[in-house]
Amino acid sequence: MKLKILSVGKVRDKNLAEICQKFTKRISCDINFENILIKDSNKQKESIRILKYLKSDDGFHIALSEDGELVNSKRLALLLKSRSEKITFIIGGPEGLSKAVKQSANMTLSLSPLTFTHEMAKAFLLEQIYRAISIIKNRPYHKP
Repeated sequence: MKLKILSVGKVRDKNLAEICQKFTKRISCDINFENILIKDSNKQKESIRILKYLKSDDGFHIALSEDGELVNSKRLALLLKSRSEKITFIIGGPEGLSKAVKQSANMTLSLSPLTFTHEMAKAFLLEQIYRAISIIKNRPYHKP
């Protein structure tokens, strides 16, 4: 399994950065995992950079957006397990993802109908990826 997170901007909040590092380390022990950062600016410039990256990246692209499909942890695990190609999750900046980026993705996923900062979204996504891997590997981290 190969996973990537393509996200806009660095996680500047010290506590969230620590959470992201913790789960990135855990995930990297189990799978081929990569974090790609896009420089934050405005939504239009970010969109151009994201789309340029995605054009050169074959695989299954999942855009994160509050209006995306809601799945539970077990469904996310099933999604990750069912894909043979690499999966790239896309997290926008403070203004979110452009319509063009969402339309170019294979799927749009919602972590919640609530709105989170892009930094929180990254921390939550990393935790959910780790949880999904734990489900796939039948580890006790996920308690049904």
